[in-house]
Amino acid sequence: MSEDEIYRQIGQILIDTAPDAASAVIVEAELSPEDDHCKLLFDYIDGNGEKDWFSPGSPEVDVGIHENLMALRNLYKAQNMTSGLPVWNSCVVTLDTVLGKLKIDFNYIAPEEG
Repeated sequence: MSEDEIYRQIGQILIDTAPDAASAVIVEAELSPEDDHCKLLFDYIDGNGEKDWFSPGSPEVDVGIHENLMALRNLYKAQNMTSGLPVWNSCVVTLDTVLGKLKIDFNYIAPEEG
């Protein structure tokens, strides 16, 4: 699967699950090092600019986002797109539902020692 296809799938999942009042959907994601689970937090911005959380109506939303983020991260690893740094393990996905624009900000959170 190409990077563009992954982005399209993530965007479609978010469009399909966005609350009716949403002008933007924001998903904060943290992926496990083993790719076996993912922590997802869903927020949206309404037409008045107010932020609120929401819970997707179906577990398939979580599965779809998780699988696509894993595929994207694996693509970054396979194509050596990390500039010698550890591959990202968290991100913030923002979808402007009015303009249909998707943006993903990638982050690296160092594992806690202990």
